Amino acid sequence: MLKNRSIPFGYCMVNGKYALNAPEAETVRKIFADYIGGKSLKTIAAEMTIPYIIGKSVWNKNMVCRVLENRIYIGENGYPQIITSEDFRLAARIKTERNTYRKPAPQNEPQQTETMLMKYEPTDEIQRMTNEINRQLDSENPDREKVEALIIMCAQLKYTTVNEVKT
Repeated sequence: MLKNRSIPFGYCMVNGKYALNAPEAETVRKIFADYIGGKSLKTIAAEMTIPYIIGKSVWNKNMVCRVLENRIYIGENGYPQIITSEDFRLAARIKTERNTYRKPAPQNEPQQTETMLMKYEPTDEIQRMTNEINRQLDSENPDREKVEALIIMCAQLKYTTVNEVKT
């Protein structure tokens, strides 16, 4: 099975609480600065020197993207703040603008002026369940049925926290 990080990149546990992992936190700041500065996800990934997962030194653009999309870096859910809310919003706006895929407008229908977005707000319970899933996956002999059940329950919890936002 694939091994996932049980603690988000940029953090470590100290006395049972999340704390900054200084070299990784600096890397998170650099990722945001480089992306806001105009570098692509692929370029940023190629320049990474600190491993995302211990034993795997190579980054890819999906790993960089996960860092850019993770709201915990602005200090949510009991995590220390690594970047400012403004940098997070700016990176998100740039990411949206750089998105090359655009769904074509229907030919015979007027184009919508209002867009519905889904906003996901992770809760402490979701974070705990995610950590349990990761612990199970990291164990030597994970209980497949238990992991599947946890993943389904976690997905259900995540679905219930999604809010529609009009833009």
